Amino acid sequence: MLIYSGVEVVIRQSPEDKGRRCAGGYEMVKNETINMNWLSIFKSLVAVMFVLSLFSGIAAADSPREKYQETKEKYQVSKDKYNNARDKFKDAEKNFKDARQKFSKSKDKASRDELKARTGDYLERAIDQMISHLEVLKNKVESSENNVLPFDAAANIDTHIAALEEIRTKVQQAQTAPEVVEAARELKEQWETIRLETRYASGILITNKIDTFMAKSDNVSERMDAVIQTLKDDGKDTAKLEKAAERFNKQIDEARENQQEVLDLYSNHDGFDADGMVTDTKAAQSFLKDAEHLQKDTNKKLKAASKEVREFFREAQKHNNKRTVMSGNGTLEASGNGRAVIRGNVTITLSAVNGTMIVSNNSEVTTDGTGTREELGNGNVKYEGFGSATISGNSITVEISGNGIELTATGTGSAVLNGNGTYKTEGSFGTGGEWKQED
Repeated sequence: MLIYSGVEVVIRQSPEDKGRRCAGGYEMVKNETINMNWLSIFKSLVAVMFVLSLFSGIAAADSPREKYQETKEKYQVSKDKYNNARDKFKDAEKNFKDARQKFSKSKDKASRDELKARTGDYLERAIDQMISHLEVLKNKVESSENNVLPFDAAANIDTHIAALEEIRTKVQQAQTAPEVVEAARELKEQWETIRLETRYASGILITNKIDTFMAKSDNVSERMDAVIQTLKDDGKDTAKLEKAAERFNKQIDEARENQQEVLDLYSNHDGFDADGMVTDTKAAQSFLKDAEHLQKDTNKKLKAASKEVREFFREAQKHNNKRTVMSGNGTLEASGNGRAVIRGNVTITLSAVNGTMIVSNNSEVTTDGTGTREELGNGNVKYEGFGSATISGNSITVEISGNGIELTATGTGSAVLNGNGTYKTEGSFGTGGEWKQED
C-alpha cells in the first residue's frame, strides 16, 4: 500500500511480494521508505506538455478556401474546440507551475494537496488538447478531396482518441504519486506514437506533391532547349542560357535520385504496418529521420531548379528585344495591340478589334459574330472580322493580330507576343511583363 507522508511515499508490502516491481517501476522492499521528490517527478510531466506544444501549430492551420461551406463550418467547429482546449491547457499549466513553486517553498500538506489536484487538472487539460488536435486532423482527412493515404487515417485517429480517454480515466482514479507518474508515462508514449504516425502520413502527402511537381517538369528541359535554339537561329549568344539549362537539369536529376530513395523507404515503411500504425518505435524513428532528411534536400534542389528556370527566362528576354517568348504549363493571360502566336496543347479564348486569326488545320474553332473564313494553301485557316473565338487542340498553332487583343490560353506550350501590351502567367512558371515592340 502506498501512503503519502509529507513529501515521502512509504511503500509497504508483504514478504511474498519482496523483489517485485510496481507499474511505475518502483522496487518494493519490506519496510523501505522512498523519498519521492515532487519537483523531479513533474519536470518529466512538463517535458510531455512541451512536446504537445510543438504540434499545436499543425492543428490550428487553416483549411483550404476551396472547401465546401459545410466542410468549412465543420472545420471551424473543431478549430474553435481546439482553441478553447488550448486556452484551458495554458491556464492549467500556469496553475500547475504556481502550485509546484508553492510546494517547493513550503512543503506542507496543504501545498502538497494543491499540487496533486493541479497536476491532475494539468494532465486532463493536456488530454483535451491532444484529442481536439486529433479531431482537427480527422476533419481534414475526411474532407480532403484528394486523399492519397493508403490506409484509413480517420480510423487510426479514433483509436488514439479512445486510448487517450482510457488514460484520462487513470488520471482521474490516481491516488498516489507513482500512479500519476504512470499515467503521465502512458500519455507521453501515446503522444509519441501519434507524432510518429502524423509524420508518416505527412511524409506520404509530401512525396505525392513532389511526384506531381516532377511530372509537370518532365518536358521543361525540352522547352528550354527550344528557346535556346530559337535564339541561336536569331544569331544570339546563348552560352549563359545553356549553362542555366545545364544547372536546371542537374538539380532535377539529383532531386529524382533523392525522390527514388524516399519512395523506396516508404515502400518498406519500417516500423509501421499496412494500416499506418507504429509497430516498432525505434525503426519508425530511424525510417522517418532518413526520409525527412531526403525530402528536405529534395525540396532544396527543386527550389534551386525553379530559380534556374526563372533566371533562364529573364536572360532569354534580354536577348529577345523584338518579342516576348515564353513557354510552360499553366495559364497565360494577355492584353494588347499587335501580334500573338501560341503553339502547343492548349485551349484558347480570345477576342480582338478588326482582328485577323490564322489557325492550323488540326484546331477546333468556334467563333462569334460575322466575318470571313478562308482556307489557305498550306492547310491553315484564316478568320477575319470575328467577334470572339475559342480554339483548342493538341500541337496546334494560333496566330492573332489586331488591336484590343484579349486572350487566355490554358495548357502546355509556348507563346510569342509582339507589340504593346501586358501579360501574366500562372502555373509552372508564374511571371508577368510587357509585350515587346517590333522595330
